[in-house]
Amino acid sequence: MSLLHVSEEGWIVSHLQYLDEIYRKVRYENGFCALGFNKMIFEINSQYLRQNQIAQTIQESQDNTITHKKKRKRLQLLPQKDLEKVNHVKQAFGAMMTVARSKGLFSRNNFFDNNEVARLASMRFYQDTYSLKDENLYGSNDTDDAIVSEAHNKKYVFPRKCTFYSYDVRDIEKKIELSNQYDFILLDPPWWNKSIRRKKMKCAEASYKMMYNEELVKIPIKKLLHSNGIVAVWCTNSSNHLNSIINEIFPSWGIIYRAKWYWLKVTQAGDTICNFNSAPGKQPYELLVLGTALEKGKIDIPGGKLMISVPSAVHSHKPPLTEIIKDYLPDEPKCLEIFARYLLPGWTSWGLEILKFQHLSLYEILDECKKDEGDISNVSSENETRNNR
Repeated sequence: MSLLHVSEEGWIVSHLQYLDEIYRKVRYENGFCALGFNKMIFEINSQYLRQNQIAQTIQESQDNTITHKKKRKRLQLLPQKDLEKVNHVKQAFGAMMTVARSKGLFSRNNFFDNNEVARLASMRFYQDTYSLKDENLYGSNDTDDAIVSEAHNKKYVFPRKCTFYSYDVRDIEKKIELSNQYDFILLDPPWWNKSIRRKKMKCAEASYKMMYNEELVKIPIKKLLHSNGIVAVWCTNSSNHLNSIINEIFPSWGIIYRAKWYWLKVTQAGDTICNFNSAPGKQPYELLVLGTALEKGKIDIPGGKLMISVPSAVHSHKPPLTEIIKDYLPDEPKCLEIFARYLLPGWTSWGLEILKFQHLSLYEILDECKKDEGDISNVSSENETRNNR
């Protein structure tokens, strides 16, 4: 189980533990072995600081006896409704962490290295996967075991019962069956923003293709979602993006807005990766916006829930929702993720970066392969056993 703690306020999730669990038994070469994901990517030991913040912190510690006269900026506070939202998240976070610490969770101490190990692991990830071309690839692992197989002459690990499409989202109507079959659809859109645009100019491999809202509304969610289905969209703290989801994107998909949940990012010691901010600026959380196809139905989705986890150092490597969302879905639900960046067991996944986190270089073999004399079949892909769709 990736759920470390469950309460009325929300859930504490271990992304790393989830990855290790789904690859505890993997068919590889002529036997089975366990694979462990690269732990360094989750070595978040302290709050993140930019280089200018590090220099300022050092300077302030050296000059703490010197009084500097600075022109004070006028304090700009968030609107009242946003301040109430921040206060709710802070209070719920405090209540959850009090219980979590009493259970022995987050017992590590913070130490200031500005997450150097995780930063280096993230840079290595981008360097190792930049040349991987995942596009125009379709396949599935129809077996009950995770397996290691090849795609485009590279080795990847595929979770059990997964299906994947590595195509541009604009081609989704051409490639996937539109028969209202999915009980849950999750999207992590590549929102257009200045930060990613600047990163794209400096370092192409650390960026992704961004999309305008006008393109997102064209995704045929209504044709893909079951009549009792749920849609969830990852959203930044941009009020513009949030308003677009609720007032523009959801209505165009035929979705009724239901609730907002908050993904709280914490260090290994359980402290937020940045401070809560009462002024416009960065917060230690992102939003998950949920909606349903029916205005009135059997699904009751509570608002204001927290999902707490140590984040990956790699951009947009979101925590798994499988165990969190299952209480709101039927048994053995059909789930689809669009703009997916890694594969999930039992899910259908769509995205141009679909296999990057599946690359075998990100995993280590934890035990020797136990030989299996039976037949070991490879994952099927359009380049091998399937016809192009």
